[in-house]
Amino acid sequence: MNRKKTLSKAFQRGHMLTLKNGLYRNWISKFIVDEMKGDVGVKGDITTSALFNGDNKKVKAIVKTRSDGIAAGIEEVCFLYKNNKINSKQMKKDGQRIKKGDILLRLSGKEKNLLKVERSASDLLERMSGIATMTSMLTKKTRGKVGIAPTRKTQWRYLDKKAVYVGGGLTHRLALWESILIKDNHLRLLIDKKIKNPVEFALGRAWKKKGQANFVEIEVTDKKRAIAAAKKFKELQGRKNNFPCLIMFDNIKPDRIKKMVRELKKQKLYNHALLEASGGINPKNISGYVNSGVDVLSLGCLTNSSKALNIKQVIV
Repeated sequence: MNRKKTLSKAFQRGHMLTLKNGLYRNWISKFIVDEMKGDVGVKGDITTSALFNGDNKKVKAIVKTRSDGIAAGIEEVCFLYKNNKINSKQMKKDGQRIKKGDILLRLSGKEKNLLKVERSASDLLERMSGIATMTSMLTKKTRGKVGIAPTRKTQWRYLDKKAVYVGGGLTHRLALWESILIKDNHLRLLIDKKIKNPVEFALGRAWKKKGQANFVEIEVTDKKRAIAAAKKFKELQGRKNNFPCLIMFDNIKPDRIKKMVRELKKQKLYNHALLEASGGINPKNISGYVNSGVDVLSLGCLTNSSKALNIKQVIV
């Protein structure tokens, strides 16, 4: 098994997160409509209406960064501006490194439209660029030895996943409909139903539905379940070993993971599953996981603890 190629096949969906993809475009359209509705409400932007009354001349603006980092959300924010009748010219692209003072976009449109969309556009760029910047920083820390991916602890779902991708990370599964991930609560419910060997049972059931999934993965918390999962994957794969199968080490320290990986290799099971570490991994302790023997690290902090970049729309 080519581990890097198989991991990319399983966990990389970034190419789908573009406005050229109808699924993503429709989701973004709904997200932007809901975001603007939540901001302007029924009454609209009452500050702008109060100050400018009937005036609504055409003006120019720029979007500039006050922080260094990685630009993300350019494609999406241009779509937001277009939906609000604002012309935008890109000065930077998604994934491009930006420095304090750089102009990301040049804008032209009616006063009220620019003021109405200002905060929503800045929020989108700041959050996505912050996530992309943190992802880029952590991928450099791993020196290409392991992949970096987010968990499903996202606030803005596909936008957060897109930001990780722009920053050089993997997307993991996009949503529940995309891939099979058997977690601890699934196994507990099977145990409550008096199912013997819940790991083997769950994987057997999941394998029958693999045609609907990009990968099949199971979460384990100890060596016994890791070995059982790897043996079942080996049995299910038979001679063919080209469908992505993964074992997730959940909330397990690097030293224990190393021992479990050594055991998998000893029993000639290592090449039948990719290995993921997840739970409590952050910028401070990530180095300990890099050499643990896993293929990918998934971090909730990418999308729930990243620092937003300081980006502002300015009338010129």
